Amino acid sequence: MTLTLQAPPVHRSPPAAGLRVAQVTEYYYPHLGGVCEHAHFLADECRRRGMHVDIITPRIGRTVPLPGVIHVGHSLPVPSNGSHARLSVGWRLRDRLRHVLREGRYDVVHVHAPLTPSLPLLALERGNAALVGTWHTQFSGSLLLELFRDRLQSRIDRLDGTIAVSETARAAISRYFEAPWRVVPNGVNTTLYRPGRPMPEEMAHGAPTLLFVGRLDPRNGLSTLLEAWPIVQAAVRHARLVIVGDGPLRGHYERQARALSGVVFRGALGDERADYYSNASAYVCPTTRASFGITLLEAMASGRPILCSDIPGFRDVVANGREALMVPPEDPRALAQGAITLLRDAALRDELGATGLQRSARYDWVHVTDEIVDVYASALAARRAAG
Repeated sequence: MTLTLQAPPVHRSPPAAGLRVAQVTEYYYPHLGGVCEHAHFLADECRRRGMHVDIITPRIGRTVPLPGVIHVGHSLPVPSNGSHARLSVGWRLRDRLRHVLREGRYDVVHVHAPLTPSLPLLALERGNAALVGTWHTQFSGSLLLELFRDRLQSRIDRLDGTIAVSETARAAISRYFEAPWRVVPNGVNTTLYRPGRPMPEEMAHGAPTLLFVGRLDPRNGLSTLLEAWPIVQAAVRHARLVIVGDGPLRGHYERQARALSGVVFRGALGDERADYYSNASAYVCPTTRASFGITLLEAMASGRPILCSDIPGFRDVVANGREALMVPPEDPRALAQGAITLLRDAALRDELGATGLQRSARYDWVHVTDEIVDVYASALAARRAAG
């Protein structure tokens, strides 16, 4: 299923300049992941339109406070859903969050992953602000959601607007809870991610290069890519693999790659990762479970062909043979063959990259923010009607 943007209703004028918005998220920088990217670029675009936006999130380590970011509590990593989730802890966490939200005099409180402990779940309290929730995840089942279905449904009922980032995410959460879900996709900054960016030093040698970008944890499939790499190198001379990202298992993956040649670990990067997308021969994403795939959008906007797992969340964004070659997840040989096909066929790379670049325009944050701001307008109207 391919996700398309919904046209905003024409009968309502969305709010813009002067609106005060709090985004509450358990995940923000220096943590790496799609929720962080979503919150960051949505905030940027809303601020560009004259809104006041604060991102309320726990502190990770000794994170230096940034303008527009308010830290409440401290974040601890916990294993979850094939990855590493985070849990905020702190003395009188609920009271501190209430104080921040009250002092901020927000019109809209936008909660990412609303049923996630601790901050998002604590933010689902009725106040003067309209409450909007966005669901970002895909999962096959949850015993906890089943056990606490009624109690959590009462929390969801407090929301004035409910968003899922894809049909895959909507299907996952709607198995347990009822709400008027609206599908609004993730976005991409097409000014940052674009063709023709400067060449990183690791790519200046001109060898065919595959790029991996993501958090280094089991769900993102880096082990499968490293298993496939010797097959790729045997078929494509001088091929290189550049890995951009960090995570708790980086040491494990570096040990796995120790006997391999042509593998470069670049670590976590900020905006400069756009240079790597722009100059890679192809972007490879062997993720085993996803609700959407923001990195696919970043590669598309950079005009790069994609090699990725054939999973439901990715099918919402790309199609096999259109922007991407899609292969079964956790299959090193299939992944290697896809990589060899792309690296050997320049015409195919150009075709997939050009289609992806064209289609990425619909996901520009300007258009996606239009959709989200329209949800804000609906939520504000519902809140006023409820008194």
